[in-house]
Amino acid sequence: WWPIVTPVTTITFCAALQYYNWVNYRQPFGATLTILALGFGKWVAVYTSWWWWSNYPPNFVMPATLIPSALVLDVTLLLTRNWTLTAVIGAWMYAALFYPSNWPIFAYSHTPIVVDGTLLS
Repeated sequence: WWPIVTPVTTITFCAALQYYNWVNYRQPFGATLTILALGFGKWVAVYTSWWWWSNYPPNFVMPATLIPSALVLDVTLLLTRNWTLTAVIGAWMYAALFYPSNWPIFAYSHTPIVVDGTLLS
């Protein structure tokens, strides 16, 4: 459920700050600011809750990468200057880019290894 739930829940925060920045300041970078703030908060939570508190390795609980998706959402608003097109095209691209942008993070876990003579993939 991770590739489905994360974009749906994070785009609500992006839309709220993007609306505020666009209406009041005409600045189309609300989604990027939101994702950077959420990512910073997640890294603080990972290090304080997992690594500092229980000495669990952070690379097993690292947060998802949403920065490319947020940039595409902001660029869609910048180029179209239309809320409807941003909601339809930008939100679709935001969700569609989420899973492929996380492939490099999990590439190390997709390498086959041999354990006790058995190939694990």
